[in-house]
Amino acid sequence: MARSSALRYTGKVDKAGRVVIPAEIREKAHLQPGATVTITAGPSGRIVLEPTLAILHQAQEYFLSLGPSDELWSDEVLAERRQEARREIQD
Repeated sequence: MARSSALRYTGKVDKAGRVVIPAEIREKAHLQPGATVTITAGPSGRIVLEPTLAILHQAQEYFLSLGPSDELWSDEVLAERRQEARREIQD
């Protein structure tokens, strides 16, 4: 595999459809043998391979950015549900 700038490599697809991910990229992406990846094919034919854990972390960061960092939404939801349960018992 020939290396160029910005961690761009050239590789070949074998008969089974496999492509070897260069060690430098695997290390940077924290990919271990058996890791799960998400493969997305765009309309232009561009293929993006991402570690599934990286996508999960992006989603977590997004949702954490929506509210105050010192508050847990789960605590708020539990408190509301407990109030509803008390009202149901009283009715």
